[in-house]
Amino acid sequence: MEDFTCCMPACLVHSFDYATGLALTSRNLCVADELDRDILTLCVSCYGNLWRAKKLMSENGNLRRRVDELLATVGRVYRGKVGIKHSITALYEDIGLVNLKNKVSKTLKGIKAAPFYGCHLIRPQEYLSFDDTEFPEKLDELINVTGATSVMHRERTGCCIGCGSFFGEVAEEAALRLSVDILESALEAKADCVVVTCPYCFLQIEMGQLLFKRRTGESYNMPVLNYTDLLGLALGIEPRELGMNIHKIDPSPLLEKIR
Repeated sequence: MEDFTCCMPACLVHSFDYATGLALTSRNLCVADELDRDILTLCVSCYGNLWRAKKLMSENGNLRRRVDELLATVGRVYRGKVGIKHSITALYEDIGLVNLKNKVSKTLKGIKAAPFYGCHLIRPQEYLSFDDTEFPEKLDELINVTGATSVMHRERTGCCIGCGSFFGEVAEEAALRLSVDILESALEAKADCVVVTCPYCFLQIEMGQLLFKRRTGESYNMPVLNYTDLLGLALGIEPRELGMNIHKIDPSPLLEKIR
């Protein structure tokens, strides 16, 4: 959709003018609505932002009127008919575990994967009802479908503060500490990789390893995969076709173990 805009500015604008930030997100819903299409995203921040906009626009009359006024200035009308899906919710709910399992051609048996749910796939539950906020299971189930084993670890529902790391030195330091906590948690569980559901989480946990090595000289060398990478491998797609050759943390040990 060429007319979509990034929803990251909406997060920034919310700090100054909530209605304007909500209008930026709602505009994307208008674009999809005009084409009579649902929205599918790979990013849990987009998923969370879009669902928040949809809920607020349906329940907060005063805010809805202000946002409608702003949308009217750019020739848009919000109707609220659009469905919002994340790649994980679509795989789990629309395709289903049985269908996915039947498509697996290269089982990942022997691989231990540490799931990292991220924040906006499951929280806040008032408008994100995909899974339990404290004890989610659905990403674990999707991992197990590939033949890999999803391992329990203490930071599986933590936060990487990926979005916040753009807001200066203090947030960058906090993001690094959180990334290290996630990596330590995965290592304690003897995981071969961390599996995420969001490009921000992916970026944060990968780059966190590089920054930590630059500061301390110590290496975690923990491969980070989006779930779609893991599923792609199980479907027999070549690693290079999945773009794994451009990962910052070399996935070669993981790929060798799969072979």
